[in-house]
Amino acid sequence: MDVALNSKCITSEYFFLNSNLRAKFQFTGLFAWWVSEASNYGHEYDYLTDYMYESNISAFGRLFHEVCFKGGQKIVSNRLVEDARQLIKRCRAKDPESRPTMKDVVTEMEAWNLT
Repeated sequence: MDVALNSKCITSEYFFLNSNLRAKFQFTGLFAWWVSEASNYGHEYDYLTDYMYESNISAFGRLFHEVCFKGGQKIVSNRLVEDARQLIKRCRAKDPESRPTMKDVVTEMEAWNLT
């Protein structure tokens, strides 16, 4: 089952890392209800049709931007700033068809030199 995560309530404050450093998302309130609706009924309702796989890529770009560039602490090293900004820009492209796949995103990020 795929659930599109395109929602303004998805912010870094709801993400946590478990002991294996795996990201976990806390579903709360109306968003938790919506996820249940989407998983039960799919995209057969008009209000769910805008939320598709490409929306997840845009939501990832928004969240990645928030984690990397907002807040008091600088998280991204200077040599990764431009790479990160370019990736975010592609993820947030207006044309959903021109956004990278999540596989492309992962491949690109794995190639970054973090040392």
